[in-house]
Amino acid sequence: MDPIIWQKSLADSSPTRAKPLGADQRLLILQKLQGKPELSVLLEVFAMEVEKQIDVSRMLWRQDTTTTLVRHGPSTDNRQCFILRYADQPLGELQYDTPYALDQDEVNLLHTYHRLLAGPLFSAMEYRRVKEMAMRDHLSGLRNRSCLDQDILHAIAMSERRQVGLVLLLFDLDNFKQVNDKYGHLDGDNVIRRFASILKHSVRTSDRCYRMGGDEFVLLLQPASEQSAHKVIQRVMIRMTRDHTLRSLEIGTSIGASQYHQGDSPTSLLERADKALYQHKRSK
Repeated sequence: MDPIIWQKSLADSSPTRAKPLGADQRLLILQKLQGKPELSVLLEVFAMEVEKQIDVSRMLWRQDTTTTLVRHGPSTDNRQCFILRYADQPLGELQYDTPYALDQDEVNLLHTYHRLLAGPLFSAMEYRRVKEMAMRDHLSGLRNRSCLDQDILHAIAMSERRQVGLVLLLFDLDNFKQVNDKYGHLDGDNVIRRFASILKHSVRTSDRCYRMGGDEFVLLLQPASEQSAHKVIQRVMIRMTRDHTLRSLEIGTSIGASQYHQGDSPTSLLERADKALYQHKRSK
């Protein structure tokens, strides 16, 4: 083969190396990243910009206990991890898997991208934190009624689309009003917190716990069946009997369950569980 053609062939097969970003490019990328409050959208836009310069097989972002897979390709032997910060505020870690080892120019280019990402990422994380606070009950730490109204629609859609079982459990604490009246609201608040902890430790990570208000709580179990829901109820009851505070205050619970059937709405699920709960309460 002609040496010139051979050299050209080698050059064509080698990866195209990244070029530094000019001021206009940096401004354009920053404009694309700003105003993206949803983390998933922001990270997708960021990944698309990085991929214009660097071939990325796999990309993920870790922050505390959260891991977001931004690019779902295979892992490779060439991995780079970067700690992100904004004004001394930690923003987690970005991990890249690439088909070839990055040279120093490409590493420097990623640092430039990260500096552009830092401000919008901080804003998106703050937006998520405030949004989550609005969906939490501050006393129990569980999700609140507003969050339940959203989640139950998603759970019903999941059941219809994927034929996944869904069970709603409704709990109402027995003797709670008497505790509040006799010992005061501080003890009542402690009862709420302890029962919320019992619920959280009685379910899987795929299940969700809510405080409806007062002494009413809801569990959304998915995937679930009548048998698996019964096991959750047993775990809750066992933990309540082992809790010294609840036992000494004679706190019990009445329970109602409803299993999703085709055509159910959030209202019909809650109404059936509520009816079963009061039948249970009256039978005591």
